[in-house]
Amino acid sequence: MKHLRLKIDFTNREFEIINLLAEGSRAKEIANELFVSELTVRTHMKNILRKSHARNTTALVATCIRQGLI
Repeated sequence: MKHLRLKIDFTNREFEIINLLAEGSRAKEIANELFVSELTVRTHMKNILRKSHARNTTALVATCIRQGLI
């Protein structure tokens, strides 16, 4: 199986969201914690997935952990 290699410079906010996703938080919970709208979180998540070419958040988080990004 081919593993995704991340060579992406995520923003600080994107890293915050990735870390919260890794803790199991949902978009609404992340929005409440970061004092932003759920739509803003979903937009960040969409941008993160687009930048990383990950198929979904599970693949993204697994790759970030494997590569020591989080």
